[in-house]
Amino acid sequence: MMNPKIKDILIRAASGVVMLVVMLTAILWSPWSLGALLVAITAGVTWEHLRLSEHCGAQPQKAMAMALALLVVTPFVLVLLNNEDYLLTDSVGVAFVMTFVIMIATLVVLFVELFRQRETPIQNVGATILPALQVALPIAMLSLLPLMGEGYNYGEGYHYNAWRVVAFFSIIWANDVFAFLVGITLGRHRLCERISPKKSWEGFIGGIVAAMGVALLAAHLLGENMTVWAGLGLVSSLAAVAGDLIESMFKRAAGVKDSGAIMPGHGGWFDRFDEVLTAAPVAVIYLLILTETW
Repeated sequence: MMNPKIKDILIRAASGVVMLVVMLTAILWSPWSLGALLVAITAGVTWEHLRLSEHCGAQPQKAMAMALALLVVTPFVLVLLNNEDYLLTDSVGVAFVMTFVIMIATLVVLFVELFRQRETPIQNVGATILPALQVALPIAMLSLLPLMGEGYNYGEGYHYNAWRVVAFFSIIWANDVFAFLVGITLGRHRLCERISPKKSWEGFIGGIVAAMGVALLAAHLLGENMTVWAGLGLVSSLAAVAGDLIESMFKRAAGVKDSGAIMPGHGGWFDRFDEVLTAAPVAVIYLLILTETW
């Protein structure tokens, strides 16, 4: 009979390979497949986010929360599907529109909560709106990565380079994998024992070094500025660790080990993309500040 630990490792490895193939295919196949992937991630993580809030005693407006999350991410995804660059050329206008949409949606959520007659209205409203801000908006910003910088022409309106997205995910995965490997072999000092007892400072440093190494390799292959991308690896990995800890905090409050079970051995959508939710906006803002993309 197979050792349970070995069986668990094999299951994790097999599901990880399947996820990797699906992710790479969706990212590189076309803007349509990448857009579909981003919408799927938004919907999956939002659903699990709502379930965690229910475990914590909130009663979110699930349909409204999902609609708001998709409403936030859809305009950004449309940029990938149309030969337009209005998000790039009129970022101030887009920011105003998104703020207006979220404000109106918040008012609608508050109005609906008036008639639900629940005992925890503040928690309910917060749990309904938070996924749009914590999940949908970061994924929406991730959709801008293929449009930033030099790349091959897709259509006539902008440069589209999906390999930037692959590079970003590679940085995040390198940080995650090497933080785990270094942590289990060399970890002695706890990073944040109250929230995630197994994380160590040694693993934290190992993950950052690996992320910066992958970032430098990606910069070389993509013809990007090596210094800028070394910094990208640093800030992305720091933000990724924060995202992991934030989800661990939510799961500890909810009293669950995993946010879901869609991927055997890896948990749910939120478990797999928690680091992306904090790293994506940090990466995009960092590149906007240090490059002349816009």
